[in-house]
Amino acid sequence: MTDVLQCLAGLALCVFGLYRWSTLRAERRGAAQQYVHRFAFCLGAALVVLAPATARAVEDTFALPGLPMLAGDLLRIAAVACMGLVTARSVQRQLITAGLTLLALVLLFSAAHIQHASGELFVDTRHRPFLVAYNTTITLYPAWHAAALCRASLHRSRRADGALRVGLRLLCAGAAAGVVWTAWGFDDIRLALFTGRQTDGEDGVSAVLGLLCAALLIAGGSTAAWSALRHWWWSYRTYRALTPLWSALCRSFPEIALLGPRRGFTELAPRALGFALYRRVIEIHDGLLLLRPHLRDPSPTGPDSAATACAASILAALDRATASPPAPDLACPPPLLGDGAAIGTDAEAAQLAAVSRAFAQLTGSGQHTASV
Repeated sequence: MTDVLQCLAGLALCVFGLYRWSTLRAERRGAAQQYVHRFAFCLGAALVVLAPATARAVEDTFALPGLPMLAGDLLRIAAVACMGLVTARSVQRQLITAGLTLLALVLLFSAAHIQHASGELFVDTRHRPFLVAYNTTITLYPAWHAAALCRASLHRSRRADGALRVGLRLLCAGAAAGVVWTAWGFDDIRLALFTGRQTDGEDGVSAVLGLLCAALLIAGGSTAAWSALRHWWWSYRTYRALTPLWSALCRSFPEIALLGPRRGFTELAPRALGFALYRRVIEIHDGLLLLRPHLRDPSPTGPDSAATACAASILAALDRATASPPAPDLACPPPLLGDGAAIGTDAEAAQLAAVSRAFAQLTGSGQHTASV
């Protein structure tokens, strides 16, 4: 069960890293955010490879003792290198250091001549120094970068405010978790030095620490997306709130539907939701324009009753429109919601949403918001 959870968590990190990397690339966001999500992908792949069940399957397939361990450790070092690039002053120097570290790991692994017997990895006494050097490298290199990231993010957070400060504090917490995670590897150094044995795969504690480190770093590196997420949630709620008024107008004037009523959640994807909300606002305004010959000016008695008065006036106009069509020369009163110059803006959508909620209360159609 632990193997399954570790593989699922690793796959989730891989998918998230690829998705956010492609999204940030399309939006041309800062390089720091790119590195954080590349870190998530590399760490997720490492967790999948180092899961005990996966490690045994790979080793049985290729018949090379310790191959899963090497592949997983290389992915971990790549993830750490991405983490180090967040605060690196020289990207080129950082990449050279990461490349040399990866090469050193491959050479040390080859020189150690790891063997497999009785379900355990081990080396003979003559090759223990190479295994000790290997484990020391995969322990100290991540610890160095995690400590540097913790120090840099903590220093910058003192001069920041708002969401940026919260993000930097999360990065600091993630780096601190990374230090604890790498410190767990000192047991591998001791084991290799005194017994010549090597753990095969990632144990449960190490996997949990790695996931905690990744979650905090991803949260800290995604602060730029928080405002976009809040706006998406507001747009979604506003889109749903407009449904009672929009549905009533569509029933009376089917021709206002620009593209026809849509079903499902295709148009609610982040990129499409803004257009869907804008389209719904336009359709409501078109319906109100057709309803104008039947409208009467509302008489609100206070700021809180304005939306209710508008909704009552619209409901009465819909009843009149159903009873009899307007005369051609009937004078039309001014629109209830302004001249339409702000159609498509957040303020206009919020105003219409307030009227739609009041309309739903008057008609008892609040449950009708499911027809999107």
